[in-house]
Amino acid sequence: MTEFNRRDALLAAITACGAAAEVLLARFRDAGDTTLERSFKPDGGIVTNADIAADEAIAEALGEYDVTDRIESEESTAGDEDSELRWVIDPLCGTAPYAAGLGHWGVNVALMDRSDPLLGAITVPTMRETLTSVSGRGVSRNGKPWSPEPPPGKLSEQLVDLEINGPELAARKMSDGSLGWVRGVDHTTTFASMAYPLSQLCLGRLAAVVAYDVGTVHLAAGLAIAQELGLKVTDGSGDALDWGTKDPWPVMIAAWPDAHEGLLELMR
Repeated sequence: MTEFNRRDALLAAITACGAAAEVLLARFRDAGDTTLERSFKPDGGIVTNADIAADEAIAEALGEYDVTDRIESEESTAGDEDSELRWVIDPLCGTAPYAAGLGHWGVNVALMDRSDPLLGAITVPTMRETLTSVSGRGVSRNGKPWSPEPPPGKLSEQLVDLEINGPELAARKMSDGSLGWVRGVDHTTTFASMAYPLSQLCLGRLAAVVAYDVGTVHLAAGLAIAQELGLKVTDGSGDALDWGTKDPWPVMIAAWPDAHEGLLELMR
């Protein structure tokens, strides 16, 4: 594991989450005098002026701390590509629900070395929830140590989140039988966000989160927290994720241990 100043890194992540939350809430549901402006990326994904403002606020906040100058965000990239440490950011995880006025969105801030997430921070401003973790130092919820209980019951009685990146992939998964496992759980839900369901997983409200074709910037913070809590995080075969890849993972499963085992059996 790469050595880093844990105190400064954690303060930087918390400050960045708070700065992003402030600018996002100022534009949420066209709050105050600030109007939300919407546009679309070349891949069809929605982006708003709130995404950009949150990205700028995070970069400014992180710049106050001497942890690393490398930032890899969904909206921008800056700093030395050869840096041993890098911030991995999604300044608004859940732009579509945010733009629609729904509350299930959040901010992801993670610190990674070349192979692992070392620190994670997620804030869900509409719920006033912030989860943070530092590798080997545990998890905090709103600044206090946090150790949740798994959801009660069997997998067939539990709620599982399912996120699929893009309508075309979703259509293929529904037609080729890849989603047959959903018949083995009580209900599946989707939020068009990773910050929100991963935070709910780590709060003990969801049994699992399954994501198809989702990449590092959306997942690093939440998975850092989940792993620190002792939850299982793997690909669809049950193998450890390759954090060195720049491509989205075909399948990612983050789950409480019993639910994870059950999901793998269903998927096989």
